[in-house]
Amino acid sequence: MDGVYELQLSGKEDITDSVEFFVANERMIDLNLEITIEWDESDNIPIDLEYDESISVAASDNQTFTIEISDVTGFAFERSPTQSMTLLLSAQEIALDQPINTQEIDAEFSVPSVFDLAIESQSKGETLYAGSSVEYTLFVTNNGNGKDVIKMPDSSVKSCPSVTVEGLDIMKDVELDNASTSEYDIRISASSSQPERICEITISIKSAGNGQITSTIFEIEVVSNSAEDDDRAIPSNNEPSDDSENQLTETDTLNFIGVYELILMILFAVSLRWQK
Repeated sequence: MDGVYELQLSGKEDITDSVEFFVANERMIDLNLEITIEWDESDNIPIDLEYDESISVAASDNQTFTIEISDVTGFAFERSPTQSMTLLLSAQEIALDQPINTQEIDAEFSVPSVFDLAIESQSKGETLYAGSSVEYTLFVTNNGNGKDVIKMPDSSVKSCPSVTVEGLDIMKDVELDNASTSEYDIRISASSSQPERICEITISIKSAGNGQITSTIFEIEVVSNSAEDDDRAIPSNNEPSDDSENQLTETDTLNFIGVYELILMILFAVSLRWQK
């Protein structure tokens, strides 16, 4: 090995790899060895190592042995690829069931760079009327083990050709540290010609690290303006309408005129009586 060896992934997050070491026996008799291999941080590294704990090399012979390296815990996503791990191999010579001599070698390993961007959406609880717009919040999380950059933010709207998505450029080319989440507000607009309908909206982004595209999908209902106008036109039961006020005023006026005429008639009758 030359420098730090980068372990390989199998599938999306499992480490499956192997390395070899060899033993040169220049003696004229067989060589029996007890092999011990461990990480220098064995308590913090869940990577499993499989190898032969007892090996034998014939006289004047060289043999190669394999160390199988595996992990299914997703450890690669938890450790930085810039933090190397030291593998310690000890070979103890055994003769007549007694330890005689021990040799050690070490090697530097690292997990590979892994990338995993995730995007989620959240409504702000507003109602989308035709001819208006509402805001949605997008959350982008970097679940990888290093920095990543958001590429190609894009949107698509299903079943609603008059609905558009605005503000995605705010996240374009934004760099995210690992284990961090960024928040972005976008706007969903519906033209005045958009009929009442439930629209399916897809927001997608691309990871600069591995080129994978991830999306969030949500539904939003467009409400017709006529429904809003109908709500406004219904008067409250506790408040009189303008027509009822006019009717009350006219009724009071008529009553006032009737009393006045009655007084005039009485005065006129009294004057006639005095004249007689």
